[in-house]
Amino acid sequence: MKNVFLFLLQIPLFAYAQSFLQVYDNGKILYPDNFLNSNGIVQVESTGNLAYPNKATFFEKNIKVFQQDFRIFVDTTPSADSNTMTTGTITISNPFYYKNSSGKVERTVNSAGNAMAYYSPWYKYYQLLWWTDCEVKVIDKWGNLVYFTSTIALSNIQVQMLHPDLCDSTPIIYAWFNEYENSTGGCWGRKVQHTNFDASIGASIGSAITGIWIYPSIDSTEKRNIPIYTGKNAYAYESVVWGEYVREVFNNPENTILVWRQTLSSGEYFNGNKLWRPARLEYYGNFKEVK
Repeated sequence: MKNVFLFLLQIPLFAYAQSFLQVYDNGKILYPDNFLNSNGIVQVESTGNLAYPNKATFFEKNIKVFQQDFRIFVDTTPSADSNTMTTGTITISNPFYYKNSSGKVERTVNSAGNAMAYYSPWYKYYQLLWWTDCEVKVIDKWGNLVYFTSTIALSNIQVQMLHPDLCDSTPIIYAWFNEYENSTGGCWGRKVQHTNFDASIGASIGSAITGIWIYPSIDSTEKRNIPIYTGKNAYAYESVVWGEYVREVFNNPENTILVWRQTLSSGEYFNGNKLWRPARLEYYGNFKEVK
């Protein structure tokens, strides 16, 4: 038995009441048993049973779903490309002097006995990179991949064939480009749509990218056969409408959105492995009916 919460709007408009509907798994109403018939939502047989006793059919025919659209936000703030430090040197003017046996001030010497005008100490540092691109994966509660897309060469068949059943090849992608603008464009940069799916954001727009927004293809009507998982590596192929499937994937709180940040020449690593970071889902706009 499940509870379906309903917000009932009554006359006058400012007066409303909150109630709930208890539903058996087979779709039959437990309480209140006269709710649907009294409100003209569904016909009821003379026996009192629902005309659509199948739960899936009942909800499909009688219950409307309203949801907001959403996008994936990827923070591309510069950070270390890995947890491995790089060794570097820097040339510094030699500030050290001494007095020789005659009392004359002289600059310290190198191992060859020559006056050392400069010296080059070495040091270690983390290499910081400005991230311009990313790959996106959604993982279910068992660790299976259920969605994939990328801002890099997405129209390339090699990229699409990495995960052909689950590759979203038609997302809408924007990036914040922190390029200096003149007085008419503003000095804070601009939001640019990434449309060259043959290349990457970094190659098409530039390297000063401070944020990426990816709008998954939730309105796609494409039909696909995809794996529907019931456990770790346990699945059966089913035919789905791609947009409906994508919306369900991102609305499932048990799924995790991950991103791997990259530049034109390097990616983010930890101990030699790709560093996947959880990403944030942003909801926006008015609620609309999901068909």
